[in-house]
Amino acid sequence: MRVLTIDIGNTAVKGSVFEDGTLLESILVDNLDPIPFFPFIEKFHPDGAICCSVGRELKSFLWEVEHWLQKPVMQLSHETPLPIDVVYASRNTLGLDRIAAAAGASIVAEEALVVDAGTAVTLDIVASNRFLGGNISPGLRLRFRSLNKFTSRLPLVSPTGDIPVFGYDTETAIRSGVVNGIVSEIISAFRATKRDHPSIRLLLTGGDADFLAPLIREHGEEPEIAHSLVGKGLERIYIHAINHTINNYNNNAKYNSLPSDI
Repeated sequence: MRVLTIDIGNTAVKGSVFEDGTLLESILVDNLDPIPFFPFIEKFHPDGAICCSVGRELKSFLWEVEHWLQKPVMQLSHETPLPIDVVYASRNTLGLDRIAAAAGASIVAEEALVVDAGTAVTLDIVASNRFLGGNISPGLRLRFRSLNKFTSRLPLVSPTGDIPVFGYDTETAIRSGVVNGIVSEIISAFRATKRDHPSIRLLLTGGDADFLAPLIREHGEEPEIAHSLVGKGLERIYIHAINHTINNYNNNAKYNSLPSDI
């Protein structure tokens, strides 16, 4: 089965086609523009599709994609049957992208700290096919923009450039504070998690994964970059939900066909 997965984040939309767990190809779109998906769909002819969104308005986008696909796009929700257990007090407020990443991570590793580094940085623990919870903090660019917006004189600084331990001017002071702060945050959480889960692996995904990975390695840890984690999880959820629906239908049909005197 070929499944089109659509991961709609705060700043970008990622489309991927998987076939039996293998990623065939991905595209990245800057906004909710369905047009780049049309040749992508024509190339792979997916058997089904699923999307998750951080909360953006999807009606027009999904209508266009479904029209071209000639199939409905399943939307991941908190009511969708899941192939993993979610141990989280406020399950209905849990980000759908975090659920998808956890479903993908549990395929890759028995135990993992999943770091999704994008507009926000999420750090989630996944162990024995269970989502156990995690943390949320601002991402790199959000921290840079906040310092610029909510102060009167601090400039907007890029993440790229010299990153000393301590800055030697305003630009490097901001860059070092933001970048080293996020790196330390990830390392601290990972080492704390290893106390209860000694075999846990550190999986990085999201737009800033490639940028952060070498900086984390400088501190002696070995993060694994997993860019397709959310898509892999969405494919798994789609197949699980389809099978769940089929099983329910078959069970109901069997029950309804029983003689009335039983």
